[in-house]
Amino acid sequence: MRAEFTGNILTVRAVEDCIRATKKYSEGMLTRFSRHPVQPIQGEDFPSRVLTKYYEVYPEMEVGLDMSIIDAVFLQAGETPHVEVRFHYNYQRNRAMITVYGGDGVVELLEDGIPGLKEMLANVPRNGHDQARTESFGG
Repeated sequence: MRAEFTGNILTVRAVEDCIRATKKYSEGMLTRFSRHPVQPIQGEDFPSRVLTKYYEVYPEMEVGLDMSIIDAVFLQAGETPHVEVRFHYNYQRNRAMITVYGGDGVVELLEDGIPGLKEMLANVPRNGHDQARTESFGG
């Protein structure tokens, strides 16, 4: 299951900034700039205006080098609850999408654990689970 929110770049970026303002996340390996293939005019690859960022958010604890050994062990063992969140930005269309992966209640878990997130997320319309809309988003 997943929850999707679609809005413009500024409203979605405000949600991402709420998460980044805490130490309750790690940036995932899926963060990437899309790249266009070699074009004869440019002569080399060039980055597109589409960006995907992936986070593992830990609403109940801060992640970092200064965390306790017990928390670090639980984190490494996969015992710490986390929520997978993907931000997809299309700067050419001024559209952005937030995808929150997980079962019922994960959005509320994020809203309770990340200060200011509930208010920022209220500015981004929720789509629900809609695979066709995800595929037509572009990028």
